[in-house]
Amino acid sequence: MNNHVGVIRLPIQRLHLEITNICNFSCEFCPNAHMTRAKGMMPLNMAKSILDEVGRTRIVNLVLLHVMGEPMLNPHLVEIAQHARSRKVDVCLTTNASRLSEEVLLALCRARVKHIIISLQTPDRQSFAMRGAKDLCFDEYAQRITSLVRFFLRQPGKMETSIAIDFLTSPLRRLVIPLMEEFSIIDTTRKLRQHLETWVQHILQGTPFEYRLPDALGQIRRATVFRENRISVTPKLTLHTRIVGDWANHFQKSILPARFGYCPGLQENFGILWNGDFVFCCTDFDGSTSTANFRDMSIIDYLRTDVVQEAAAGFRRLRILHPHCRRCMGDSSLLKSVGKQVGSIFYFKLFKKISPASRGG
Repeated sequence: MNNHVGVIRLPIQRLHLEITNICNFSCEFCPNAHMTRAKGMMPLNMAKSILDEVGRTRIVNLVLLHVMGEPMLNPHLVEIAQHARSRKVDVCLTTNASRLSEEVLLALCRARVKHIIISLQTPDRQSFAMRGAKDLCFDEYAQRITSLVRFFLRQPGKMETSIAIDFLTSPLRRLVIPLMEEFSIIDTTRKLRQHLETWVQHILQGTPFEYRLPDALGQIRRATVFRENRISVTPKLTLHTRIVGDWANHFQKSILPARFGYCPGLQENFGILWNGDFVFCCTDFDGSTSTANFRDMSIIDYLRTDVVQEAAAGFRRLRILHPHCRRCMGDSSLLKSVGKQVGSIFYFKLFKKISPASRGG
C-alpha cells in the first residue's frame, strides 16, 4: 500500500464506523436531539464489506464502532466484531453499557475486540438525570457497570480486550455547557477524586486485583479536573476523564465562522455513517460533510476525491476551507472564535503530542 493518498498519510489512525445512530439514552451533552438525518441500522453486508476493504488495504489502524447511537442496539454487533477479527482488523467499541450483558461481553472478548469504552460520564444520581435514560435508575446502572467490570477482571487466562470507563468533567460548566443549576457534571478536583476513589474501590474490592488499589488511589490523588486523566487500575482497566465540550448545542448558536486553525479530521480520523455516507470526522453527527457513499465508491476512492483532498490540504496549511468545518471551529463572538482557532493549533499540534493522557486506548 502506498503510504499517502494525495496529502493524507496512510494508514489513518481511526475509522469511525456507525453501525446505528439510534440511542436508548438522550444525554444533554450530546447533539442527538438536534440530529435531523434519518435513523437506522447499518446493514450487515455493508459493515462486512467495509471491514473487508480495511482488512485488505490496511488503510486504517483501528475501527471504532461509533459516531452517534448505541452500538449494542444493532443485533449484528457480535457478528460484526467476529468478522473484523477474521479480517485481522482491530476494533474499539463505545457503549453506555445499559444493554451490555456478561454473555455479550464474553463474546466481544472472544472476538478480540481491542478496546471497550464504557461511557459512564455521569457518576452519581444527580448528574445521571442528564442522561435521559428511560426505565433505568442510577443505582441499577451503576451496579450493572460495576458487576460487568468485576466479571471481566475475574476471567481466567490472557485477555486481549481492555476496558476504559469514561467520566466527564466540567470545570467551566457555566461557560461551556449552559445547563440548569441543579445539573452538575463533576466541576471540582475534590469531587473528581471522590468519585474516582468510590468507583475504583467498588470495582477492585474482592477481585484478584484488589492489591492494586493503593497504586490506583495514588494516581487518583494526582488527578485534576482541568485536564484529561488516565488512571491505570489494572493492565486491562483504566479510568479516563475528559472535559465536556459544547458539542450538543454548538450548531444551535449564531456562529462567527473560523478561517484558520487545525483539525485532525481526515488526517487522523474519518467516519462512515450507518447508511454508508462518508464524513470528514467523528464529530459530524448530522452528516454535514458527506459528499459520497460507500455503496458508490471505495474508501480509497473517497479519500482521493477533490473535496477531501482540498479540506485536508487546507488543514495542513492551518486554513479551514469547508463551510461546516468553519462553523464547527468558529464561535459566537470574535474573541471566542479567535481563541478557539488559536487553541486548536496549540491543542492538536502541541498538547496532544506531549500529553500522556492523550495517548493510548
